[in-house]
Amino acid sequence: MTADQPAPVDTARQQMEELMARLEAVVDPLAPVNPPAGLDLSITWHIPVGAITIYKHNDAEHEINTTRLDAGLFVSAEDIAQETSTAALPCPACAATDRLAVVGRWGHPAMLHCGCGHQWRPYPRSPQWAIRAMMDAIVTAVANQGLPA
Repeated sequence: MTADQPAPVDTARQQMEELMARLEAVVDPLAPVNPPAGLDLSITWHIPVGAITIYKHNDAEHEINTTRLDAGLFVSAEDIAQETSTAALPCPACAATDRLAVVGRWGHPAMLHCGCGHQWRPYPRSPQWAIRAMMDAIVTAVANQGLPA
């Protein structure tokens, strides 16, 4: 390797950053969504979803992989996959994970409702995510079951 050639680790990191930037440009989770044709925007929806899967980021695994990359070591797809895990979202009141419903109206933040009667906002510090979650739930419900009568 000569002085004007980038180190392999720098090149790998740059390629990974470029890939992530391209992926984020393609998938914008907060992009506007048009309501399904004919949807009454005043309806309050109660959509039973059962269990909700959440993704948890493991900062310790991420730090290990970053350190290995910085040292020029190989990081496999399995190593990267360990940075994220999935779990069922529990009700804060009763810990149930299988009796959940999404409640709300188009363009408003979603509320999660458990069979025990407890309600809470899924993204209390990010209303945009809760609004998008409600719109996605409505679009999916309409696609699967049609518009309400």
